[in-house]
Amino acid sequence: MAPNPSRKRQSRRGAAQSGMSLSMENGIHYHLPETVSEAVGLLARHGAAARALAGGTDLVPALKLGILGARHLVSLRRVPGLRDIALDGDRDVVIGALATLRAVATSPLVEHACAALAEAAGRTGSPLLRNRGTLGGNVCLDTRCWYFNQSEAWRASRDRCQKAGGARCHVNERENRCVALFSADTPAALMVAGARVELAGPSGMRWIGIEALYSGEGRAPLALAPGEIVTRIRIPKPLAGWRTAYVKHAVRESIDFPILGVAAGVELAPDGTIHAARVAVTGARSAPVRLPEVENAVGGRRLADVGDGDLARIATRALGPLFLSDAVPHKRLLAGLMTVDALARAAGEDSGRRRS
Repeated sequence: MAPNPSRKRQSRRGAAQSGMSLSMENGIHYHLPETVSEAVGLLARHGAAARALAGGTDLVPALKLGILGARHLVSLRRVPGLRDIALDGDRDVVIGALATLRAVATSPLVEHACAALAEAAGRTGSPLLRNRGTLGGNVCLDTRCWYFNQSEAWRASRDRCQKAGGARCHVNERENRCVALFSADTPAALMVAGARVELAGPSGMRWIGIEALYSGEGRAPLALAPGEIVTRIRIPKPLAGWRTAYVKHAVRESIDFPILGVAAGVELAPDGTIHAARVAVTGARSAPVRLPEVENAVGGRRLADVGDGDLARIATRALGPLFLSDAVPHKRLLAGLMTVDALARAAGEDSGRRRS
């Protein structure tokens, strides 16, 4: 008797509902752990052949293009508590890694703790992608490059780049160092919020600052130990007078990764001067980066007393060399303008200033 396709689909659904693992015809094994420790155990057991699966909006396309060779997908969707957004005893906002970008963008708790994060999450991808994509997935986004994020046939037509296992970087030939760009929206906002990230791994749980999550290396952008996953993100209770904003520029505002994204946070003193500031940029390097030169330039001053041109020049110099852009001078100019704009919005002085 010929096999019944509907019966096969039903058996797969039953396996998924029971929390078991199942194998697909394409050789990928799909695992549905029900605890963090079980998920970590699966990732540690299968090593480089395994990937944690959250919303899948970036991982699944990578599998289709053949740029990700994972044969074991460890879904986190049945692990309890990873979708929660709540206050803890210290009044910090704790966000589960599987909280959708839409949930983050519309959460009053997130809006109060870090308006820049709510704005960044609300401008990531399209509404459909925000309903599926997660904060943890966005924070752990892989770096991207013209010579890597292509079909397998396209990559096979030339020497493989370093990120694809080759010896050459086709973009940065002088230094021959991978400069694939990190282009997620939310990490820059989390940086200005002083967020911390909870990691779960074979050695247990640990908290690190959001900046320590990134290696700055284009080939392997996350500084995670083998088997580790991001489980929660903590945003500290904001200080009185602390305000944040996020500015994004993309080719298609409704769906694309940012060509450049700038998050700014300022702590305003009662006299209107900036007591402290944080500025972070995404889309410029292989990791989201802080710009301490800009932060120092505005500290202790009124933003209106700092020349926009001077501030923009400080920002462009602080970014250093830029790669992976058809018009690097334009991108450098844009970085300066967007930094000024983000600081102005955070300080509530955006009247008459450029909007991206």
